[in-house]
Amino acid sequence: MHEPTRALPAYHFASDVDGVRHLIVDDSDSDCTGWRIKVRERDGGYQFPFERSIVFGEDAGANLIGHGPARETWTVVMDWGAVSAEICLPDGSHHSVGGFIL
Repeated sequence: MHEPTRALPAYHFASDVDGVRHLIVDDSDSDCTGWRIKVRERDGGYQFPFERSIVFGEDAGANLIGHGPARETWTVVMDWGAVSAEICLPDGSHHSVGGFIL
């Protein structure tokens, strides 16, 4: 595993109408092209790429259920079964994801 070479932009979590949790990068200056999340669950794991998506609301109050003004951000699925997760950048560095309840 490669050590982080730079700090990540601020991120937070929100759930969609089906209850699926997503990680949202809310920094409008960030380009998450090529980023992916690697999630470990009790029964395995998965990886997904970050994608541009519409979210609603402002800052950490962002949501995926339609409350507040719509805007585009970078998001990635990180469902509730995660026991650990890391953001993997194109430069090969890995950043542990914190701030979610296991």
